Amino acid sequence: MEITSCPICKHALEIRELRCPACEISYRGNFSQSWLGGLDPRQLEFVKLFIIVQGNIKEMEKRLGISYPTVKNRLAEIIRLIVNESPSVEDFGDILSDLEQGFISVEEAISMIDTRRKS
Repeated sequence: MEITSCPICKHALEIRELRCPACEISYRGNFSQSWLGGLDPRQLEFVKLFIIVQGNIKEMEKRLGISYPTVKNRLAEIIRLIVNESPSVEDFGDILSDLEQGFISVEEAISMIDTRRKS
């Protein structure tokens, strides 16, 4: 199980110790994690599929059963996390449109809005 943020306050966790299970040696300090470590499991699956389909957004639509705007929105969300940018001012129009058209569920919409707000 990967934990990237505090279950209590939702802030990013720091890596303070690395341990080798083979020889039991531990290294303590402040370690950084890769940009992949900042993605949640849903985002990692999206990136994995995006690589598998070689960036073909139409194929992403087909495999995920979501609309073109939703694919673009999820991709933009991940890019913002990678480059550490804030989303534009509370704009959820694309998410609400996909929800209204039935391309995403209420749970997906809430998750996407929460992720965008946290960024």
